[in-house]
Amino acid sequence: MSEQHLLPQMPMGKSIYVYQLPIRIWHWVMVACVCVLIVTGYIIGKPWLSVTGEPYNTFYMGYTRMAHFIAGFVLIISTVLRYIYGLVWGNRYSRELIIMPVWSKDWWNDLWQDVRWYLFLNKECGAHVGHNPLAQIGMGTGMIFMLVIMLTGLGMYAQDSHVPFIHFFTFVQDWINNWFGGNGQMTRSLHRLGMLLLITFVTVHLYMVIREEIMGKTTLVSSMFSGYRERRKP
Repeated sequence: MSEQHLLPQMPMGKSIYVYQLPIRIWHWVMVACVCVLIVTGYIIGKPWLSVTGEPYNTFYMGYTRMAHFIAGFVLIISTVLRYIYGLVWGNRYSRELIIMPVWSKDWWNDLWQDVRWYLFLNKECGAHVGHNPLAQIGMGTGMIFMLVIMLTGLGMYAQDSHVPFIHFFTFVQDWINNWFGGNGQMTRSLHRLGMLLLITFVTVHLYMVIREEIMGKTTLVSSMFSGYRERRKP
């Protein structure tokens, strides 16, 4: 039985400009930063190399931490700018991850159909112009993980920082310590948990992208380079 998708669908043979240039730049900057943060974060939490020699010749952990900090700040700044752009200047598709039409019955119907399709329970999927409802929820959840990572990371960084703006984030460390009974290690544990959840999100995201690209009705990967999304011929 053909599945019913009630939200606006991509018309056949038409190309629609969905992902604007700033959104595409942010996406690929985030990909690069997340890769650097996961690798360097794991090494910082559990060093896997024994470096010998004089400190002035071997600064392995120092460079690792520096790469982690730079990627972290680039990610934070670019994400803040992305949401400002989406709310102020972006098109309707750039706001799909910020404002989800949860009041719409059609949105919930499409969400259920998307879940069934990704679980191989439906034979057909929708041809959504922008993000489908499941992708909206997934990206929103991923950003919650990122928020935990950002705040705990800034809290830990602020401990050794003398920059007033950064030092302001010691409130994160203090709040977590008070909430969990003064355990200073809890901030690091939450930061690492956020990383593990982010790895889970990336894995699921890659599955959804690959399935959509191979078996879906619309282009996806190429859209994140050109900005245009097209519906394939059946």
